[in-house]
Amino acid sequence: MRLLAMLFVLAIMVPISTMAQASQEISFSSNGSAATVLIEEHTATYCTTCAEIDPMLLNFLEDNGNRAIRIAMHPLGEDPLGSEISSHRLALHGGELAVTPTFVMDGRVVSQGFVDRMDMQMNLRSSEIAKEGVISIEGEVDVSQNSIHVSSPGLDLHAEERLTIFIVEREVSLEPGTASNGLDKNHDVARAMLSLDDGGNTTSEILPMGWAVHIHDAEAPSVEFFVDEMNPYSYDVVIVLERSEGGDGSVLSSTLIALSERSEATQKINTLPVVAALASMSIILFIVQSRR
Repeated sequence: MRLLAMLFVLAIMVPISTMAQASQEISFSSNGSAATVLIEEHTATYCTTCAEIDPMLLNFLEDNGNRAIRIAMHPLGEDPLGSEISSHRLALHGGELAVTPTFVMDGRVVSQGFVDRMDMQMNLRSSEIAKEGVISIEGEVDVSQNSIHVSSPGLDLHAEERLTIFIVEREVSLEPGTASNGLDKNHDVARAMLSLDDGGNTTSEILPMGWAVHIHDAEAPSVEFFVDEMNPYSYDVVIVLERSEGGDGSVLSSTLIALSERSEATQKINTLPVVAALASMSIILFIVQSRR
């Protein structure tokens, strides 16, 4: 019986050890699409119109696949999801947040106030047509414990260009009654932002409290975010190549690396070690019984 117990423990510990090693570092990558349009939505938890159109936006983004990337930016003040990212990005496009929602596509303000699906589709198509040239950028993300290491291999920033990295929380659940517009679940919320110029210097940095960032000395842009006891897999990373002066049509290319999709995949993959352990135990029991 002692031997049986030892074999059982061994059968369980081997797959658990394998899972622990596999979870130490996870890598993600994206080649992106040169035609992808970056949608910056300036929204607010007190905006009733925003709550009204949110279901339509989620369906619109899902149906259009990699044609569009959405980042939701909330203003400082009464909004519990607010940060300086919203005002900073609007200033680059020469405006202020006068109306919510305000939609900016590839650096162009395309609409303010209520929009329906047809409006979004037309604005997306117009933004695709307005793209100047075809530029595709790569993105790589390594997640280790509480850090998110972002790089763009092979990217050579030219003068008057910058690379901007957004850390976006896929879904944020607020306590009931916190949002005055009744929308307790918000999506694609911008949490952190950092921009680098062609010399690898930081031109802007907006981080939540408790976060830190380290710029790695590398040929290609390489930035590591430390997220302070928060689950890195609740975030996505958006990498944006844009003109450094901002303005109309300043976004040249963008790509999304979805870290948040790992949770569902992990649940599917990590059942294999458990099954292996049960199978091993069954074999051990069979051998023991056959020798009696």
